Amino acid sequence: MTILLSLMKPLRLAALASSAALLLSCSVVAQSPAPASAASDQPSANGEINALAHKLLLSGIKANGLAGSGIPPWHLKIDVQYIDPGFGNSNPKPLSGSVEQWTVAPDQWRRTFTGQPGHNFSEWSVARLEKFQSKPSHDPFDALADYHRFARAVIDPLAQTANIHPDYEMEVKRGDLGGITLNCVSVVNPKRYAPDDDPDVVFPTYCFDPDLHLRIIVSGKTTTQFDDIQMFQGRAVAHDVKIRLDGALNTELKVSVLEPLADANADRVKPGKDAVPQPFFIEPGLPRPEAVYEVAAALPIQPGGMPFRGTFNVPILIRKDGTVKTLSAPEIWSQDLKDALQAAVSKWKYKPYMVDGQPVEAQYTVGYVIDGKPFVPSYQKAKP
Repeated sequence: MTILLSLMKPLRLAALASSAALLLSCSVVAQSPAPASAASDQPSANGEINALAHKLLLSGIKANGLAGSGIPPWHLKIDVQYIDPGFGNSNPKPLSGSVEQWTVAPDQWRRTFTGQPGHNFSEWSVARLEKFQSKPSHDPFDALADYHRFARAVIDPLAQTANIHPDYEMEVKRGDLGGITLNCVSVVNPKRYAPDDDPDVVFPTYCFDPDLHLRIIVSGKTTTQFDDIQMFQGRAVAHDVKIRLDGALNTELKVSVLEPLADANADRVKPGKDAVPQPFFIEPGLPRPEAVYEVAAALPIQPGGMPFRGTFNVPILIRKDGTVKTLSAPEIWSQDLKDALQAAVSKWKYKPYMVDGQPVEAQYTVGYVIDGKPFVPSYQKAKP
């Protein structure tokens, strides 16, 4: 699999062109970077290449970001600039905001978003199964979407690697970023591991420099570049992150504060009086819910007579008994299609989702596939 990427020089805001400044060659790398060296000679078999790729990825996970255990309490502030075009506006102006987080332990933190309407709220984590958000008001927000867009690339940029199981086949290819050699790891033929999803989104390509610093992630049409790498508590953290959609700069994250948290008392992250409990969020790598009943949607036709095609995301809440409540689906632009999909999915039922031996209310996203073929429930499909 040859992957062609286009990158800009650090700190330049020019859009990326598909003609590519970074080429991942078809040849595998002869060796991994020095901090994660697994072999001094070129691998002689696919098994060795696969093992090398897994080892490089595991080393990169341990070296980058602020997620996981073993990191002392910390305080972070991210200044954000982003494009939010809106219909009919071909030259939107950049908008701004910020994200601030106080972390006293891996599952104890407070995160606050400030900025434009729809991006002002707080969320808290008291324990793995105790999450809270600001009480909804006249200014509705999407906490999960804002975290993914404005914070995760700094805090937990390798979160999606949890989707890559130890037995999945991987490869390593070499690239170049402004004269810096990159070793890029990816899953081989990823569709076989995610037949109902976009495999390039579920299994991004990750590129590391010789110091094991994460520099590039390619996830479908999204390219994320990590610059101004600085060490904090033994971890590499990018202080300048640029996110591009279809080659155009969409979001830039700049870390203005990253420091040890001197006052790590749990009261610092105690939820506010009006905080609302949140369902368990099924993160990448966790077991997926198992449906026991699904029905097809009565699909409308687009204006002009063309059928809908693609995968449409329907956020849902799986109750403790497995029944479903559909949530807001802002990504589905057609109201008729949204109504049809939500009406069908609301009738689905799952096995109760279990965490630590107990059923929980779980937030999940159904990827409803429309490909011109008759609907087949997931539990009737052959597992990959």
